[in-house]
Amino acid sequence: MKHLIKIFLLILSVGCNSLNQKETVTTGKNKFRLPSQNQGEREDYWAQEFFKKEYKKQSHKIYTAEVIKIGENTLAYDDKTFDIYGVNDTLKLIFESGIIYPQLISGYSKEPRKSQQELNLLSVSERYFYEVSRGDNATITNLEELLFLSSTPKVKRFRFWLSLPKSANPNVYLFELTNNNATKQTDLITFIQNAKLTFLKEGWLII
Repeated sequence: MKHLIKIFLLILSVGCNSLNQKETVTTGKNKFRLPSQNQGEREDYWAQEFFKKEYKKQSHKIYTAEVIKIGENTLAYDDKTFDIYGVNDTLKLIFESGIIYPQLISGYSKEPRKSQQELNLLSVSERYFYEVSRGDNATITNLEELLFLSSTPKVKRFRFWLSLPKSANPNVYLFELTNNNATKQTDLITFIQNAKLTFLKEGWLII
């Protein structure tokens, strides 16, 4: 009987250990657990899968009109603006040089500005779509390079959060810059200054 109990306990122990092990996937230089760990690891996994499933090479033009700096954090592109927070001066070049600009997200159409009284009459969904179409005061935060998704010095991939006024949750956007002249010795500033936007797409909502 004692031998049967020992065997049972051994089987139970092995089963529990196997349940506790987390499957991993390998991408580039790093290993990522499947989406059952902390928020950061899950979002890295989602970014990896997003590029696998959604990526199609694009070709976007540089914004050719003047990008106007308003104070320390705001950039104006005609009648639309980006408020940029927590982004270092090097990565800010992506927006200052017109590689990414609001019209790529909200379009060039100019939705007439509504008065506060008119805004108060809109439903939550109507207000959201109005803000998206206007593209006013969109806020960029949490911009970071996804080093684990860059397998060549000519291509760099990034992620940022975009928030709209009155929107409770930001959206994650993923994008790719390509500089065909870049090498392993090319610094990030030089890379950005000579790069083109070859992919930009909304990913998911941060909840």
